[in-house]
Amino acid sequence: MKKGFNKWVIFFAFLIGMIFVYFLFKKYGLSYLEIKLTEDYTKTFENILIFIVVIMLSYLFIKFSSKLLSNHLIKNRDKRDIKLFLSVYSYLMWFFILFITFSLLFKQVGSLITSLGLIGFGITFALQKPILNFVGWLTIVFNKTYKLKDIVSINNINGRVYDIKVMYTNVSELNSVGDPTGKSISIPNEFVLTSPVINFTKGASYIWDEITIYLTYQSNWKKALKIAEKIIQDYYNKNIKKNVKKAFQEEFSSQEEIVTRFGINEKGIILKFRYLVDFNVANSTKGKIVQSLLEKLKSKDIILGKIEDIKSDNFKFLGR
Repeated sequence: MKKGFNKWVIFFAFLIGMIFVYFLFKKYGLSYLEIKLTEDYTKTFENILIFIVVIMLSYLFIKFSSKLLSNHLIKNRDKRDIKLFLSVYSYLMWFFILFITFSLLFKQVGSLITSLGLIGFGITFALQKPILNFVGWLTIVFNKTYKLKDIVSINNINGRVYDIKVMYTNVSELNSVGDPTGKSISIPNEFVLTSPVINFTKGASYIWDEITIYLTYQSNWKKALKIAEKIIQDYYNKNIKKNVKKAFQEEFSSQEEIVTRFGINEKGIILKFRYLVDFNVANSTKGKIVQSLLEKLKSKDIILGKIEDIKSDNFKFLGR
């Protein structure tokens, strides 16, 4: 708090100092400069001072208005939208203020803009990457491709979004089973335009998780199925169901019960149990369920499949 307070004190002191310098310039320095220098140089120096003051006042206005907007939006929007909305607002305000300021202070701004437009054709090729990143950022903002805290896969990179900037999206990397690796990765926003974007948590942080049990043909699979269904459904009812109902409301009827899948292959019997769970606790939830299953499936007539029978492709990212 003290550090932020000191920053604003310095800012206001510098602003007041600039206004005071401009006042002294208008009162005493202008007439002196008009004697020593041409009118054009005098006017340019005065415009520079005005421009600096305008920039500082604009900074203060945008900071203050952004704070008011943030307080208002917190009550009416998803908190993950606020940072992006304020970012767009800030860029638009700076563009508008700078354009108006240049137009008023520098009379040749029209010619300058025309020249820049002509030069722009020549430099577009050199800046195509930043331009693509900027367009990608606009796509993210207005199409809501993903938001802060969403779990995404972009260009084969899996991670949780923690910052969305004009040029890059920053994600905390997740491994193949959704655990953090501790790495931060910056992904150019252009990939939103050129690569598939998988959003695992769009609209809600719930995903379909899956527990797979492998049994030999000698096992009492009916008994194993009955035990596993009861354990997983009971855990779901006690620890997950209430929150799922809040998240999905009208669509809850299709998520009220776990989903059971039954299959066979040349090596044995496969039981799969699917259920909705918050991504943030998916691994810990699975661990608790599996622990209960191992304790309850201890039986002479239930023989679990060997570890080499479990294929690695059953453990792809978020496909658990």
